[in-house]
Amino acid sequence: MQAKDSHASMRNSQPNRVRLPPLATLPAFSIAARTGSLTLTARELNLTPGAISRQIKSLEETLGVQLFHRGHNAISLTDAGRQYLIHINAALATIDNGTRALLPDRVRLVIQAPITVARRWLIPRLGSYLQGNSNVDLNIQSLALGANDVPDVTVTYRRGSDDALFSSAFLLDRTVAVCSPLLVANAAKTIEPEALLALPVLLDTADAWSWRRWCEAADIAFHPRGGSITFDTDEASIDACISGLGIGQASPSLIERELREGQLVVLCPQMNPIVGGYEIVGPMPTGIALGFTQWLLAWRDT
Repeated sequence: MQAKDSHASMRNSQPNRVRLPPLATLPAFSIAARTGSLTLTARELNLTPGAISRQIKSLEETLGVQLFHRGHNAISLTDAGRQYLIHINAALATIDNGTRALLPDRVRLVIQAPITVARRWLIPRLGSYLQGNSNVDLNIQSLALGANDVPDVTVTYRRGSDDALFSSAFLLDRTVAVCSPLLVANAAKTIEPEALLALPVLLDTADAWSWRRWCEAADIAFHPRGGSITFDTDEASIDACISGLGIGQASPSLIERELREGQLVVLCPQMNPIVGGYEIVGPMPTGIALGFTQWLLAWRDT
């Protein structure tokens, strides 16, 4: 009798085992948290948005916790979701590193690209490339200051306002007027192009290239009447827009998250002229660099 009681006592003293969530749902949770979009998550995982939605719902039901707030066109993490994401990303990184260490024939790919397109366009999409190329170690050079590595793939930006000039570009740079919603309040949908120039104007180049092309498309003269602030990078101009310092020009492809989360709004959306394109320059790449180039070009029509 004492032996039975002893065994029962040991079982009762063991901590309750936590039920693990469906492990296959964790990558979807992590990517959805990063992109804020079921559609982009589905694209990375080669699934449908409906399948991603079901995976996240299954994870939430297992945990008994809501991880995302659902909006009309976007999702965002709850406080619980943000806390959980820290642990899940750490676990996924550990699994990824361990898996990569076991894989033979690892190759290194050096990519040089302007900082804005690297940070705002390339990095959010790299997960889909690495899914199909898990043996590739990437080295992204966005500033290339003192870099000793010769790039395998070089991305450059070229100005131009004619689509025909950019047949080899993987990303066209169309510009739209944007600002913080706090700057224009409820006038965003009704404001006229001419009225924008009465507000502070943010320039991302000294010659106001994007603004001049935008004004040409709107058939108005570029005469800012509300003052201007000039920056030497798109990145700084976008940050100034978010801070409410004025009206700026930006490519929708480079401010996807800010538009989705409502940090920025587009003004006069019918005006979106081409102002340039991002292209791959240099000799025709081969091997793994050719595969990366083909992956880049596949995004052109998405």
